Amino acid sequence: MPSTFLGLVLLVVCLVPGFVYSAARDTVLPERTSSAFRETTRVVLASLALDTLALAVFGALRATAPGITPDVGRLVREGWGYARDHYLALAWWSLAVLAVAAVLGAGAARLLPRGAGPVTVESSWWLLLGRYPAEAGAKSAYVGCELVDGSYLGGTLKHFAHQAEETGDRELALVAPLEYRPQPGQPVRPLTGHQLVSVSARQIKFLTVTYLDHVPTDAPRPEPRGESTA
Repeated sequence: MPSTFLGLVLLVVCLVPGFVYSAARDTVLPERTSSAFRETTRVVLASLALDTLALAVFGALRATAPGITPDVGRLVREGWGYARDHYLALAWWSLAVLAVAAVLGAGAARLLPRGAGPVTVESSWWLLLGRYPAEAGAKSAYVGCELVDGSYLGGTLKHFAHQAEETGDRELALVAPLEYRPQPGQPVRPLTGHQLVSVSARQIKFLTVTYLDHVPTDAPRPEPRGESTA
């Protein structure tokens, strides 16, 4: 650990690209729970790689246009003397290198695929409501929820919890057209007067997913494109 405040600040700044990469990764893939050691290692290694790439970009620019970049050789030889005389240019170029590393981290998080393997951390919700519809080219998904008390609730999927852990704390939201059946054996009827409904995973016995090739309006349910059950 750094022994000075300046060293601590530099360490935190150097880890910014790895944090950006990790945060951006969680927005495109299911959120996973990792140990503190594993998460820290991921951020540190990603920061090292991204900082190295950003410095390589700076090095290439330095080689092609030395007049507009700080003199790294003088900075190493003269230390604080050179830094005091050129502190403004050094500050701006440091921010530029950090910004390049952060942008590279955000881009890598979205473009790099997750490695294939026999074990997957994706939950059934993520596969049924996220990955499979995208692979099928569906524009929307109609979700029917059989609840633990025997009632039924169905509607077009609006959003759902992305975490990898399949816990009862997850929720999904359905948007009109909505359908509801209060008790088993009764007919399913339209649920009018409401635009959105939230359903807790604790109340769901099982759900069905129908992939649609268009976005339905508040009208009778369209014909399904393909159906999956969880």
